[in-house]
Amino acid sequence: MTFIDLIKNALFEEEPQGKQPLRPASAASSTAAPAPARMSTMSSMSSISASDISDNKFYGRLVKQTDLSAVPELAKIESFAAPLAAVIQDKSLRYKAALATAQSQAGLTKQGILKGFDNLLSVLDSSATSFNQQSDEVAKTEVDAKTQQLSDLKAAIQEKNKEIADMEQQVKLMESAVEVSRAKLQQAKATFAAAYERRKGEIQQQRKEFEIILQ
Repeated sequence: MTFIDLIKNALFEEEPQGKQPLRPASAASSTAAPAPARMSTMSSMSSISASDISDNKFYGRLVKQTDLSAVPELAKIESFAAPLAAVIQDKSLRYKAALATAQSQAGLTKQGILKGFDNLLSVLDSSATSFNQQSDEVAKTEVDAKTQQLSDLKAAIQEKNKEIADMEQQVKLMESAVEVSRAKLQQAKATFAAAYERRKGEIQQQRKEFEIILQ
């Protein structure tokens, strides 16, 4: 699985239900001194627990890419040291004895072994560069592009909120206009009713007068 696949899996996989218990370190890892960080971008790994690293798919890929058996010098010293494990318990003495045998039988040197580790560190740095490039590519589609979409959505929401605010203002103005119209209509009805009663009274009075005149 490539780094870009691992990056996408890291983005979209579900959160783990719980952390696994801390696994005991092997004898080899307990005696080896911790290697200094090769790149500043990797410094955040210091906050990750040992169990997180052991379950880390990125770590697993880096282990495969920097496997000691892939380096002839390192594979060679290991092939000479492995048979001595049951005989010489001390790691330092065992590898010194293995180196002495390897020097005489296979021409292996201390400088060759150390250069092998330097080659592994170079491979590790190359992997880090590849990871950074691929993570930047993923960032363009999964972070930057979606950040822009998010900004667009927020801008659209603000525009809609402005439209809603404008419509609410229109509603208030219309409600006020409706109340004014209602009050004026009621006033008109009352005025008409008063005019009606007045004129009705005048006509009725005139009718009575004509009724008397015409007798």
